[in-house]
Amino acid sequence: MRLAPSGCLIVLFAACARPPKPPVEDLSGRENLSAFALGQVRGTRDGDRLDAEAKFTDGSSTFTVEMRFIVGSPTKLRSGRWQWVRDSRVTGGAVAERSVMFLGGQDGPPSIGGRFDLLDPSGSAEYRINIPTTELKTKLPLGGVEVIIPDLNGDVNQRGVGANPVW
Repeated sequence: MRLAPSGCLIVLFAACARPPKPPVEDLSGRENLSAFALGQVRGTRDGDRLDAEAKFTDGSSTFTVEMRFIVGSPTKLRSGRWQWVRDSRVTGGAVAERSVMFLGGQDGPPSIGGRFDLLDPSGSAEYRINIPTTELKTKLPLGGVEVIIPDLNGDVNQRGVGANPVW
C-alpha cells in the first residue's frame, strides 16, 4: 500500500515533464520539420571568441548554421548566418540568440548549446533550432570557414569568413 502514493508521484512527474524540443521548428507551422536531426556540431575557441557550425539534416536537405560567440559572463552570440539547401534551392539569413549555454574549454574542448532563431531576409524569425549542449570535439579552422559570397546578381565579388562577410 505504501508504494501506491510514490508510484502515483512518479507517474505524475513523468506526465508533467516537458517533451524535448525538436531540433528544427518551422515557426509558421506550415512545414513539418520533425524528420530533421542534428548531424554535427563543431567549433574552435580562440581566446574570448568561439566559432561554431551546426548541421541539421533530414536525409534529403541540410540546414547549416554558422555562429560566432563572444565568450564571457554570459556568453553571447555575436553574429551568425544560416543556409538551407533543398531541391536545388538555397535559402538563408541571419541567426538570433534566444538562449546560450557555454561550458569551459580551458583544459579541454568547450561545449556550446542553446536555442536560436533563424531569420528570413526581412529579419523575422522563420525557424528555430535547438542545440543540446555539445562538446566541440571537431575543430573548425581558426577564423572560421571561408566561403565565397555572391551578390544579389549572382556575381562573386566578395569573400567572407563563414557565411557572414562581417563578423
